[in-house]
Amino acid sequence: MTLQLLNSLILEKKFGETIIVENSAKIGIEILIKAIFEASRILNVPILVEDILDTFPIYAEHLKLMGVDILKAENMKIFKIGGVKDIGEIAKKVPFESDLRMYLTIYREAFEKVAPKEQFFDLVFGLDRLFVLNDNPVEISTIIGAIKEFITNENRIAFYFFEYPLVDNLMSKPLPILEDLVTSVLRLEQDKDTLIVNIIKDIWAMKAKTRKIMIPIRDVFRGNVI
Repeated sequence: MTLQLLNSLILEKKFGETIIVENSAKIGIEILIKAIFEASRILNVPILVEDILDTFPIYAEHLKLMGVDILKAENMKIFKIGGVKDIGEIAKKVPFESDLRMYLTIYREAFEKVAPKEQFFDLVFGLDRLFVLNDNPVEISTIIGAIKEFITNENRIAFYFFEYPLVDNLMSKPLPILEDLVTSVLRLEQDKDTLIVNIIKDIWAMKAKTRKIMIPIRDVFRGNVI
């Protein structure tokens, strides 16, 4: 079960799909990001990065340390929500509002302006932080209601990245609700130098007849071309 299977999983995604990535691995999200950027290059599909509260720069810096500079990708732009660390081509930046309803209003208006008109990959980082800051049933249901609006967007393939330990202990337990809404759920774990991609929910898994992809991490960073 190799890197080729992960690449196949991503390349066969259809526009309109929404994927949740629940990460418990040390560099799990970084490996997914690299694979998505490679798929973007192969398919000639642009990437919109949504960076909530300086979350994306953490992964970009980790990848650069491993010899992969995703900021050099020509088909990526960044929609930044709050935070102070500006990296890459920032197409739109809006302040983070502590009032959730005001935040969502600003977000919707900005997203309409920044989202590519053509089909695109939509990578959302930092939603786990938003859940942590709004850990009560009313606010969480408001966020999930807003996410529902965008799940119906057939112009994008969306990946929502979560650091699993951040959200697993929340009182409001938002992940099971989100898992029911989306088309795919991937759970990332790590055993020594092997990334384990557990496919919890995905049509591709039925066709491929596999629920688990095991990837030697050393195989991921050979060549390092985006």
